Amino acid sequence: MVDVSLQLLCTKKSGTLSRIVREINLLGLQYQNHQIKINGEESLITINASGDLNCTPESFVELFTGFPEVKEVQSLDLTRDGKSVQQYKTIVSETHIDANERLTPAVVLAAEKRMSEILGPVAAFIVESHARECRNAGELFTRLSEELDDQQERDYFLSIIESGR
Repeated sequence: MVDVSLQLLCTKKSGTLSRIVREINLLGLQYQNHQIKINGEESLITINASGDLNCTPESFVELFTGFPEVKEVQSLDLTRDGKSVQQYKTIVSETHIDANERLTPAVVLAAEKRMSEILGPVAAFIVESHARECRNAGELFTRLSEELDDQQERDYFLSIIESGR
């Protein structure tokens, strides 16, 4: 279990906090609390969460840097039992993604993580190229599954997608 404190400099666009919290949950963390400091047209958002983070710190930062409303990731602190964590083993997320969910950085990251378990480092390139052409999670995962020759691999890859809620 890792405790995470993330500080982001953002625009004041409405819905930013809820989007960030949702993405954090998709990455294996449970939202704890937040603070927002507003200064002119910017807001400084600090979010605290804990859980089994299922990506590297670099991927975590990269995810939020890709949000249009995030101007800068100011800090990311990872601790376990009050001590700073530099490295940890990532886990496979048990999160399921609705097939109709729009493509977000977290959905693309989940696809890349799942695909890299099967294909290795080339997965990032394959996912990125397909993500540009897809409208939702189901379409992305379906297209990516077509890259896999083995039926068991396809079934495993698609097991993260739920057909509807």
